[in-house]
Amino acid sequence: MNSILPFLVPALVILLMVIRRAPKSSPTSTQRPDFIKKATESIHGPEVVVVNEMSVNDSEYSYGIVGESFQRDHLMAWIRAHVAFETGEILTTAVLEPEPTNPFDSTAVQVVIEGVQVGYIAKSDSAAVTKMIEKSGKKSYEVLAKIGFDANSPAPLIGVKLVLSF
Repeated sequence: MNSILPFLVPALVILLMVIRRAPKSSPTSTQRPDFIKKATESIHGPEVVVVNEMSVNDSEYSYGIVGESFQRDHLMAWIRAHVAFETGEILTTAVLEPEPTNPFDSTAVQVVIEGVQVGYIAKSDSAAVTKMIEKSGKKSYEVLAKIGFDANSPAPLIGVKLVLSF
């Protein structure tokens, strides 16, 4: 036994060093299924993020519209329809339509998303935006839009920002 001991001790030391340097395997964590999300997707289908094919930086969504607080019910229905509660934002397109019959501003421009009016261009900018639309030769003008809200709030404030430069 004494003749094996000098060989056994260095072999054990080497074995311990190899074991210590071996990469540690992390246990595979299986993510718990999100039953609420699965139930929602089974009813409404998977979450769809609507986005224009153009790539835009977040900072380019810089023009905030006005009056969206009066359209909260429409916006909440839109968020529900797109199952977007977890993301806190929806990227889409908005149509700017002049509203010359508006009793408060003859150059008013309404902001419409998927056929629903969600607000207006600020009165201070509506004349310039109306001219921009007229210059394009179209009756309306399409721009990229982002609907943002606090996904952690049960009654979130909702804002709409546009990619708009005029």
